[in-house]
Amino acid sequence: MYNIKHMTILLVAVFFALGIGIAIGFTANSDKLLVKQQKIIIDQLEENYTHLKESSRMKERQLALLIESQKRDYEFLAQNFDMLLAGRLQGKKASVIEFGNSDKSGEIIDCLKKAGAQVQFITIVNEEVKGSDLDVFAEAFATGNIEKFQYLKEAGLIEFIGVYDRSVDFIVLIRNGEKNNPLSTVKKLVRLKPVVIVQSSNLPKLDVKDSDRLFYIDNIDTVMGKYRMIISLTNNF
Repeated sequence: MYNIKHMTILLVAVFFALGIGIAIGFTANSDKLLVKQQKIIIDQLEENYTHLKESSRMKERQLALLIESQKRDYEFLAQNFDMLLAGRLQGKKASVIEFGNSDKSGEIIDCLKKAGAQVQFITIVNEEVKGSDLDVFAEAFATGNIEKFQYLKEAGLIEFIGVYDRSVDFIVLIRNGEKNNPLSTVKKLVRLKPVVIVQSSNLPKLDVKDSDRLFYIDNIDTVMGKYRMIISLTNNF
């Protein structure tokens, strides 16, 4: 006869065996379910990858077509540049300010003249001009104070060509160097006349927001940049 102790041990052993069996069965079923889920995920990933490859190829083709179209547009613009811009600024008077020297500035001035603008006054600001001297320059330009212009010229801080005329319609400010930050000067000049800041595409961009009296072109070394300059001056100023 089994006593209570033996019966208790037997029942525990039976339930333990049942538990192991249930656990093994659950694990086996779980493994099958896991394998099935993994297959679904893998199939979905492969499908997505194939879709992405096709989408990428389509985008590459679209990009190639866009580049080719842009190339044709640039070629057309280059070939017909003078004709498209001729007379756009007829009768307008311009003043040009250069921050630093560059052989590219001649192209910009020539572009303005071809569009019909009269470039009456050209100022070249030395790269070393900073702080208070820049304030003096901006004030001289805004007020037409010839004595201050002469002071800056004699100090070797600026050079100028032509006759200063406050009746100009707009100011083109050419940024020629990375060290040149004309924004403090522009804030004062823009109260006087509309200003367009231009620079080559190889220079770091300035933090400038366009307005009805200020426009910024960061690729003036390209045909498109010059075209944008003339069109902006025509439409906005």
